[in-house]
Amino acid sequence: MSVKKTDEILLHPEHGRLPARRLIECIFALSPAGPILHHHIEEVDVRTEGDATIYTLNGAAPGAERYRCQVIPPLVPQFPVLD
Repeated sequence: MSVKKTDEILLHPEHGRLPARRLIECIFALSPAGPILHHHIEEVDVRTEGDATIYTLNGAAPGAERYRCQVIPPLVPQFPVLD
């Protein structure tokens, strides 16, 4: 049986709504130009909107221990397709 993942969206100040995925404490999002953006949970506010998880950048800096973060981002097909 397959379980549908809920949509995850990063609200980005320059790019708007971006498809996102959370892995551990990292938030990855696909930018319109192609690179995968990488933020950490302390850099976003999290809320639920319907069936979607919405991450909004809050201006906080990543924790000092994050400078060595090496979490590998998900493959592009793992990101939700936004309407």
